[in-house]
Amino acid sequence: MDSFLRVDPQHLTTSPSSSSFLTDEVASLCPLITPSPPTNAFVDPLQEHSEANNYTISHELATKLQQIGSSDEEKAESASSSSSALAEPACTQLLNHRNIYHNIANGEENHQSEVTNEKDQPLQLTFRNPPDNYFFMSWNWPLIRRISMWMFLSGLVAMVALVAAMIATLPKTCNPPTFWYQGNLLYEIFPASFYSRDQNMEGDFKGIAFKADYIKKLGARGVRLNSIFESNNYPHDFENVTSLTEIAKPLGSLRDFGGMVKRLNFMNISVILDLPIYPFVKKLAKRKESNKSESSSGPTVEFLRKARDDQLDAIEDAILFWTSNGVEGFYLKGLEYLSNDPNLANSLRRWKKILGENRAIIVSEHFINAVPQNLKQIVYNNVDLVDVKLHLESGATEVSKVINSLQNSTLFTTPGMPWVHWSLGNANSDRLANVLPYGNGTLGATLLQLMLPGTPSVFYGDELGIQQISDHQGEKQDIKHLHQLTMMPWPNQKMKMLPWIHGDDEVVGRYEQMEVISKMVALREQSPSIYMNSVYKQGGTKANAEVKYAQKQFLVVQRWYPRRKQYVVACNLGTKRLTTDLSTILYSGDVVVGPRPDSKYGAISFKDISLWPGESVVVVLK
Repeated sequence: MDSFLRVDPQHLTTSPSSSSFLTDEVASLCPLITPSPPTNAFVDPLQEHSEANNYTISHELATKLQQIGSSDEEKAESASSSSSALAEPACTQLLNHRNIYHNIANGEENHQSEVTNEKDQPLQLTFRNPPDNYFFMSWNWPLIRRISMWMFLSGLVAMVALVAAMIATLPKTCNPPTFWYQGNLLYEIFPASFYSRDQNMEGDFKGIAFKADYIKKLGARGVRLNSIFESNNYPHDFENVTSLTEIAKPLGSLRDFGGMVKRLNFMNISVILDLPIYPFVKKLAKRKESNKSESSSGPTVEFLRKARDDQLDAIEDAILFWTSNGVEGFYLKGLEYLSNDPNLANSLRRWKKILGENRAIIVSEHFINAVPQNLKQIVYNNVDLVDVKLHLESGATEVSKVINSLQNSTLFTTPGMPWVHWSLGNANSDRLANVLPYGNGTLGATLLQLMLPGTPSVFYGDELGIQQISDHQGEKQDIKHLHQLTMMPWPNQKMKMLPWIHGDDEVVGRYEQMEVISKMVALREQSPSIYMNSVYKQGGTKANAEVKYAQKQFLVVQRWYPRRKQYVVACNLGTKRLTTDLSTILYSGDVVVGPRPDSKYGAISFKDISLWPGESVVVVLK
């Protein structure tokens, strides 16, 4: 310690050289970091110095050293401070000027008393000044901060937009998916009787395209056209077709057909054709086997076998032709006459393979019942819809038996089975308004039909309750088979029968019924409880329809689906007003559709429910 610091009294009164110390401005910029490399004896006190070197201290430091007292009390305090200062780090000691100066004073006194001949060496404190211009210090930090802020905000906005887009694209409902022909309404049309732009001619393809808005408003997802094929006297003998690819001339050309398909597809409506297989096959069989007698099943079987062997399957050719022109489904009519054909299974496989899953094959219930047991599974795997005609005139008890028997049949065993295609009228049966003996029976019957599990089909005009041609005096026996093909009436258009289906009766339609049916179709599309034919669960199916009540011509059917609302339709299929107490099987609900076009919807009590003949009411249960 004796050689650590030395103060020469000679220099206490003189001013040191200005070049010996750093200025206050430079010193303030220097961080308190040990300089590298060390440059003075303060860091390395053992370093030998040349005797020629003579260090001085500043006048300010000399003045402070002179003011330090030497009393015993001050010495004790100085000793204590010195010991604590020595224990502190060097950077702390440098900041604590009082301790440093005090130590210097004490050290100087001791050194003067012991060593008097050695030269005094004043203290010099020097530090390396770090460079001011590091490369990042020259950056434009205000601009960098602004860019960083905008990048952060942009990223935040992008994330919010992404989340919003994901939410917007999420499906609004999680209803079970189905193909377009499953559960949706199909509308059956006889083209020659639907609409004619020229009232002196038959209806045609252009007329159907012109009325596409009406079909869309009704809620139909598919249009099924009865026979459109060439015959010797179309439309009077529309079933006796001579070709499965040539169009009957009164309906228009293939170009007109394509325009109609395009217009309907624009409305999200698919086109289905009735393909009269048996009449066509029968004609070709006669042509091929003119020397053989025709039996109930003989020539048709022989024809199909030869057609396969010669690769001249006319039905396959027709399917390929019409699918290339936009058709998305076929009703294969007359297949029940081919049920014993050994090539039927292979033919169905080929036809379905051509169509694929998104196109439909419809067959009749009679065909399903006529197919041999060993071929039924093949038929089920290659058929999409089974047409079942419901005879409401038979009463509530019989209708309930049909519904229960179908739900307990093979059609409801697995998800891959065909759906039921419900129909109340068609081109070969009497009009629904003539079958049901009450004024508004067609509305009630259609509401019941739209509440059944499967795919409903409405024959044109039944939604308006039109009747067939009346023939009280038997003057129209030549067109007796066409009486149900009444010309479709349209609002603000008075039209009598067209010349091809002569008559004097004016066709009247109840257009207010159409609004109720349209509302029911919309409800059906939104509710899996109604449009689904069953509940798919664990690889099997479970019926989601039940006949709750069927007595005294009063029919009640309930529909449900897991985690969805339950619905009930109550129908009066009798000829007089009926009042029934259903409080033991049902609680309460709200009327959503029916029973009349002018009905007000609201709560309903099952304690005392009353309906007029032909009325139906749809209720959502609470």
